[in-house]
Amino acid sequence: MRPLRFQHLLVATLFASLVVSVQALAQSEEKASGATGRAEKAQETKKQKGRDERFSPDETAGSDEARGAKTLSDAERQALRRGQQSEAEAAVLPYVNNFFETFRFGPEDVLSVIVFEKEKYSMSNLIVPPHGVINYPLIGQVKVVGRTSGEVEHEITEKLSEYIIEPKVTVQLVQAHSLKVMVIGDVGTPGIYEMTRRMTVTEVLARAGYITKYGDKSHVHVLRMQESGQPRPMSINMKDVERGKSQDMFLAPGDTVVVPGNKLKTITEVMGIVSLGAWMRTIAR
Repeated sequence: MRPLRFQHLLVATLFASLVVSVQALAQSEEKASGATGRAEKAQETKKQKGRDERFSPDETAGSDEARGAKTLSDAERQALRRGQQSEAEAAVLPYVNNFFETFRFGPEDVLSVIVFEKEKYSMSNLIVPPHGVINYPLIGQVKVVGRTSGEVEHEITEKLSEYIIEPKVTVQLVQAHSLKVMVIGDVGTPGIYEMTRRMTVTEVLARAGYITKYGDKSHVHVLRMQESGQPRPMSINMKDVERGKSQDMFLAPGDTVVVPGNKLKTITEVMGIVSLGAWMRTIAR
């Protein structure tokens, strides 16, 4: 009987100790969480106080003025940016506009003559014949080869004035086929190419399949015919153009782009000659 009572007492003691341990652990965790919460609250209060001090009424007004100044400076920067864009466009547009303003018609070019409010006198898609003279209703023949659109407009307007009161005439270039450049040397497809607009050396080389592995990109030449009848060579380093270190060159009608061979081509040619000589010596034996 006594052993059984002793066992019950031992179990009760162990259970009581376990309960006390659990309660102590819970109290310690509660204290720790309370301390953490108080620390976080204190930190948040400190941050809020810092924000309140940083954005005091006087400084807030100052920041509003600063924001206003920033808005004004942004507007000024936008105006300056527009001005810079205008300058850039002014530098680029002449290359495009001058091509059409100074363009002189040649054989195979296609043009249209528009007479406003008098459609029956308009003519579209006129192909300039080799002799450079077109036949126009009422006024007969008009020479266009070697003349600009403005010059042709002036002549047609004067001649139509005999039949129409104050005619409004516009001559437009539809397709340009008379302006050509030649590309020779180590390119994919050497040949003669039409300039349908103002073009650069890079654009023309791209049309010709660009420079092959045997071409010397550093010593590309553009031959431009002068009034004296002699070509004037102009060099352009396409490697620098590709890297953005040098400006591309605009071509003029009649230019010839020459791409010389590089050292690899020379070595290949020498090796070909050596191989040919060895083959001939073998045949001779």
